[in-house]
Amino acid sequence: MTIVPGTPVKLPNGRDGVVVPAPFCARDRVLVKVKSGKKSWFSVDDCTPTFSAH
Repeated sequence: MTIVPGTPVKLPNGRDGVVVPAPFCARDRVLVKVKSGKKSWFSVDDCTPTFSAH
């Protein structure tokens, strides 16, 4: 599954975050911004996409 910028995800530590555009392409890794504003790199396999029903 492809995770694109703007996708809300659940991280392995239980926190929620949003995938943001990365300054460079990293194979099998995505840059995620968590609620506190901190950005961290995570493996695509560690991020579980979450979808809210509207």
